Amino acid sequence: MSSENLTIHPDANTAFMVWQQHRLPLRRPQLAGLDDYYRPVLRLCMLDKDSYQFFNNFARIDEVMRFEDSWRQPCLIALESRHDIKRLAWCEVLSLSRFAGVNHPALFQAIYKNASKQLICELMGVPRLTVSNYCHFAGISRSSYEYQQCKVACDETLLGLPKNMNWMNGRHG
Repeated sequence: MSSENLTIHPDANTAFMVWQQHRLPLRRPQLAGLDDYYRPVLRLCMLDKDSYQFFNNFARIDEVMRFEDSWRQPCLIALESRHDIKRLAWCEVLSLSRFAGVNHPALFQAIYKNASKQLICELMGVPRLTVSNYCHFAGISRSSYEYQQCKVACDETLLGLPKNMNWMNGRHG
């Protein structure tokens, strides 16, 4: 296994993109110094004889790609179950809702736009994908979600130059 023959599984690609956009730069203990077989197992699918695809454990894959020079990793080569691959990939995204500092409105919108509603409802254990159900799952209050939504909207209006540029034509004494 190397960075040349390890890619994202196509069924997990959208979830991986959402995870990358909303993950937080967390300081994790470096596992590079551990004996090879004490590291967490990576679940992979075999694409062909020399190519592998990952579909979950995105943070661990990120660590391996960026920090570890030894590619001897304990791996479990899984038979491809597309439904399970999608479930595991979107579990990675939903786990971001538990981190402090995550932008919940943006994460919810990304999940709502990119994931299968039925799959997300199944993973969250809710009948419908609503803001209230997301807040309950994420362990935040609805007012916290709305405050964060308003704060982001206010911050966006304060950034940059005004849209009306007439002030440039005025004379100043």
